[in-house]
Amino acid sequence: MEQVITTDLICLDVEAESKEDVIRLLAEKLDKAGRLNDKDEYIAEVFKREETYATGVGFSVATPHAKTDAVKTASVAFARLKKAIHWDDEDDVTMIFQLAVPCTGAGDLHLQILAALSRKLIYDEFRDQIAAAASAEEILALIGDQIGVQ
Repeated sequence: MEQVITTDLICLDVEAESKEDVIRLLAEKLDKAGRLNDKDEYIAEVFKREETYATGVGFSVATPHAKTDAVKTASVAFARLKKAIHWDDEDDVTMIFQLAVPCTGAGDLHLQILAALSRKLIYDEFRDQIAAAASAEEILALIGDQIGVQ
């Protein structure tokens, strides 16, 4: 199975004005990495999900996601922002883990990935390490094994 996250899916010190900017940026990363069948459909599905359910999870973290056949390979793209942006009604975020999961054959994979992330994100030390990481390789070392669900 291909790795769920790789260094080419990690963006550090991103300057963004809105969650829409970040969602589009990470979708572009996923598309360039060959993880999507249809970038525009994937983006539309992420926005549709955002309309129905808030994805700000607290701790300055958001987990936008879509489960759609517009996705070729289950993946997580990550962005760490230079400055916080408003995400949901109550949440400003600086770290975004954007999930892309295919409908076909994925079962509850998106839930497994979200659960694996959640188990780590509750710890201040883990979030501090992500905030302080100097490279995509450091981020990958911190989270890669955590979300490498099979």
